[in-house]
Amino acid sequence: MKRVGFIINSRVPELASVRKGMPPHALVSGWDDAGSPMSFMRFRWIAEALEKSGSDWRYELYRPWRGYAAVVFLKSMGGHCLSLASRLCAAGTCVLFEANVDYYTRFEGEPPLDAMAPGAEQREDAVAMTQSARGVIASSWHLAEVCKAFNPRTAWIPDNVNLSLRPAAVQTEPFREGRLQVWWSGMAAKLFEFLAAEDTFLALADRIHLQLVTDEVEKAKSRWPAAVRERLEHLLARVPHTLHRFRDIRHLLGLYAGGGVIVSPRFLDVPYNLSHTEWKISLGMACELPAIASPVPSYLDLADRSKNGAVAICRTNEEWKSAFENFLSDPSRLRASGAAAFEVVRLHYETGVVARQHAAWIEKMAHAK
Repeated sequence: MKRVGFIINSRVPELASVRKGMPPHALVSGWDDAGSPMSFMRFRWIAEALEKSGSDWRYELYRPWRGYAAVVFLKSMGGHCLSLASRLCAAGTCVLFEANVDYYTRFEGEPPLDAMAPGAEQREDAVAMTQSARGVIASSWHLAEVCKAFNPRTAWIPDNVNLSLRPAAVQTEPFREGRLQVWWSGMAAKLFEFLAAEDTFLALADRIHLQLVTDEVEKAKSRWPAAVRERLEHLLARVPHTLHRFRDIRHLLGLYAGGGVIVSPRFLDVPYNLSHTEWKISLGMACELPAIASPVPSYLDLADRSKNGAVAICRTNEEWKSAFENFLSDPSRLRASGAAAFEVVRLHYETGVVARQHAAWIEKMAHAK
């Protein structure tokens, strides 16, 4: 058995971490961040899939007292992470860094949200971890290309979808009271991204219903500039919508099973959005929701792998309107495009498929010099 230890979201199990909220038993069991997708999707789901497959590799939370063939710093950086990584490297352990955000590209200007542009310290920490690691895992192809400037041993391993959480019955009610159900999930602070296709949503206000799975919308409003807040409030006042509180992925997929389409409008003038993964739409596609989205690089990758209208990439409001009309004018297309959406997820993004890619890269790096 070959063990791989994971450090998630900079949670290093050491005595100093007890002061930061780590329970003392984590020194023995490892320090998890259970509510984070970094933990359940990019670690736990993959670990479980490998164990079920009979793989020689065993993934677990990093325990300081155990020896490892490799240790993965999953979105984990900063001085304490770099110090541990240096000690592990000196002891001959393969150290890998896993990145999911573009902390590398400097952004000049004012980002829509502060979190969408890295600070100088974040960039320095990310570069240091990337350069010191034997290899790097990036969650999108675009981010992998960015990381290769600092470490050529970089592999793209996409976000994965645990299809065991998918309801058996999907597309059960794509139209309600004659309106196409349009799904979106994300942090409420990012609802402003709907303004990337503002004219389309306003034009279709009498024919669609937005289903928004998110958190505290009222709190998010304070993070938007006044002009943005005014436009978005106008859009939501005009377009019928329902707010759902995000609970967990099983609940989210249960909502998606109702049917319709999934959307992801995005502004692409900040590196943060360019490096995003396909997960925002692939989760919906797993429930046979065709996707209508902005040309985020990871969405383009997914569209290239898709057939039969599973993904519509829209660069202009005219293209957004046309993509919606495709389903509004002929609702029967939802079934065929939805089936194609599920198929591309099953073939390329299902947890077991991605787990094999992950283990193969670990194996390669563990034997690299």
